[in-house]
Amino acid sequence: MKTHIERISNGLYVLLFGFVFLWISLGFVKINIIFQFLKLWPLFFVVIGIEIIFKRTKFSFLKLLSPIIVVSSVIGIIFVSQDGDLFHQRQIEIFKINQDFSSDGKIADFNVKFSLGELFITDAQNNSISGDLFVPKGIVPELNFKEFEKEDLYEISGNSLSEYVFSPWDSSRTWDIRIGRNIPSKIKIKTYASKNKFNISNLSVSDFILDTKISSNEIILNDTIEKLRINSVGSKLSILIPKEIGVKISLNKFLVTDNFKELGLDRGFKEYVSPNYEDVTKRIDIDLDLKFSELEIKYY
Repeated sequence: MKTHIERISNGLYVLLFGFVFLWISLGFVKINIIFQFLKLWPLFFVVIGIEIIFKRTKFSFLKLLSPIIVVSSVIGIIFVSQDGDLFHQRQIEIFKINQDFSSDGKIADFNVKFSLGELFITDAQNNSISGDLFVPKGIVPELNFKEFEKEDLYEISGNSLSEYVFSPWDSSRTWDIRIGRNIPSKIKIKTYASKNKFNISNLSVSDFILDTKISSNEIILNDTIEKLRINSVGSKLSILIPKEIGVKISLNKFLVTDNFKELGLDRGFKEYVSPNYEDVTKRIDIDLDLKFSELEIKYY
C-alpha cells in the first residue's frame, strides 16, 4: 500500500512539472511564471507536516493530499495569472506622460521601477518629459509628479511592479520614456526580468544609477555624465562610452565575464583606469557591483 501511494505521489509531481514546462515550451505560459511559483515555498512545510502526521498509520493513504495540494496550487497560480483565461489576448492600455519642464536651476530626478517587459529611455527634442507606457488592462502603473522647492528637484516615479504574472500575449508591455535634451537630470532605475535600452548620449545626465536583476541592458553614455553606478545580479550589461573621455572603473565582482583585457585599461586593486584619465578634462567614474553577470564595454 505504501509503495503504491509513493508511486502515485511521485507520478503526480512528475506529470505536474512536465505539463508546466510543456505549456511554457508551447507559449501558453511565459517562463517568468517560475518566479511566481517561488511564492509557494510554504507548501514545503505543509508537505512535510502531512508526511509526519500520516506516516506509518492506517491513514497513510492521506499522504496523497500533499501532491493534490501542490498540483491545485500550481494550477491556481497559472489560472489566476491569465485572468482565468489561458487562450485569449488581453487588452493593452496606454498611459501617456506629457509634462513640460522649466529648469530654472532645477534638476529632474527620475526614479523608475520596471519588470517583465521592455524599457526604453531616450531623448526628446523639446524641453519636456514624455512617454508611452503600454500595459495589460488592469495593471495600473504608479505615476507621481512632484516638485521639491527646498531640494530644487523635480521627480517622476514610475512603478510597473505587480502581483500579476503576464500571459504570452503581453509582449506589448513596453515603456518608452523620453527626456528633453536640455533638462539637467539624475536617473535611478530598478529592473527585474526585463530588456532595457538607455540611450542617454544626447541627455544632460550627471548621475545614472542602475539596479538590475535577471535583465539585459544596453547603456549609451555621453561626455556630460560624471558618475555611473550599477548593481547587477544575473544580468547582461553592454556599456558604450565616448572614446575621448577618461574612464575609471571600480569593480566588485563574483562570477562575471568582462572584456577589460581588450580595452587596454591599467589595472590596480579592484580598479581599472584608462591611460588618458589624468590628461583629459572629461572623465567618468564607473562603480560596478556585479554577480553572475556578463559585462561588455565599448568605445564609440
